[in-house]
Amino acid sequence: MVKPMEYRKLVKLLKDAGYVSRQGKGDHEVWSLGAETVVITQTRTVSPGLTRKALQSIERSKEER
Repeated sequence: MVKPMEYRKLVKLLKDAGYVSRQGKGDHEVWSLGAETVVITQTRTVSPGLTRKALQSIERSKEER
């Protein structure tokens, strides 16, 4: 089971993997790298479900390289 992650740590992982952010609606951010897209909320801690989706997307992007 994935635990909640701090927003700053998740953003660092996404940036290190090469993802680029753009502002979404409200407190949402859309991170993309090629065909991979992840939407996360700008909160102190990111929920386990969103953290899991982001980490899976990072892994898929590494496999494509």
